[in-house]
Amino acid sequence: MGGESRIVLPAPQRPATYVLVFNFRPLVANGHLTAQRVLVEVNDEPVAEFRIDRRTVRTCVLPWPLARRAPDLCITLRLPDAARPADIGLNNDHRLLGVHVASLQLYPDVYEAWQDDTALCGDEPVAIDMATVMAVEQMPLHDLMLKFESLGQNCEFGLVQRRCQAEPLGLLRFSSTPLPRLLSALEARFEGMGAPEATSVSLGSNGREYMVNDARFGFVYHAWVNAGEMTPEDLQKREARRVPFLVRKLLEDLEGGEKIFVFKGMGAMEEEEVFPLAMAIRRYGPNTLLLVTLADAEHRPGTVEARAPGFLVGYIDRFAPGDNAHDLSLGMWVKVCREAYRLRLAAKGMRTQASAVRAAPSQVY
Repeated sequence: MGGESRIVLPAPQRPATYVLVFNFRPLVANGHLTAQRVLVEVNDEPVAEFRIDRRTVRTCVLPWPLARRAPDLCITLRLPDAARPADIGLNNDHRLLGVHVASLQLYPDVYEAWQDDTALCGDEPVAIDMATVMAVEQMPLHDLMLKFESLGQNCEFGLVQRRCQAEPLGLLRFSSTPLPRLLSALEARFEGMGAPEATSVSLGSNGREYMVNDARFGFVYHAWVNAGEMTPEDLQKREARRVPFLVRKLLEDLEGGEKIFVFKGMGAMEEEEVFPLAMAIRRYGPNTLLLVTLADAEHRPGTVEARAPGFLVGYIDRFAPGDNAHDLSLGMWVKVCREAYRLRLAAKGMRTQASAVRAAPSQVY
């Protein structure tokens, strides 16, 4: 596409918060053009600005007032860095190109009407009474950490829970779960994970501890068993019993919608890349995802912000180094978790108040 392109879709009819998902592939060239800026407008309203340096999925949220503004949904992509491949040494193509949109999806957030989610994404800060603030601040770490469940991408948050004397059972607590594989597993409801034919055991890189390899979705996770403590065959049998139970428990937790689910990358992640995960878990129930990423000049360590219904982003000063997973920033993790739980608790309180108002007898004048 050139310096500007438009896509026109029929406007949705169902009142809801909508999610717009792009699958982008940019025109880039080493040493000449390292990224493409993409400015997204919907019905002439700016909604997002992306910097795309590789094939990726990016997502933005469309509030219902914007989605219903016109009979059609006019999506405009402005590409200030569009270039001709011939000018940057790629080939003889003289067309002005920016990004290829491999796919575009528009769908409603299925739990957007929940009052607590609406409160989390309002224009005003979520209010909470001081007694509740103090209750969250004084909550024992063990109790606090049981309000959360890890979805990966590695075992750091599981170790945070362990340092806080919390040992919840969790399917992905100590797993390596790259985001694309996790999305596939959620789509399939983890069916087949733990089957004997899909499970193998091998020694990890340290040569001491066994690691379990899941061929169904490509996950690798700690067995917490050292060589000589069990045979690989016995360990495989144990996992064939244990993993299906943990799958059922995770599905129940997802359908219950009570926990805050945590995901972190191996480094800083663009939040737009993680929107699909927030939407995926909300297809199960009214869930909240907490993406933990690295702080930057605009976001202080320890802060948490709401980005969309059921999607919080928390900022931390650093992650544990790859060669020492136990060297984690415990105090900052605790601060992020307290703030995320405070926000969620405040919003639930607002939902309770709103429900009480709706349930009150109406007066006739």
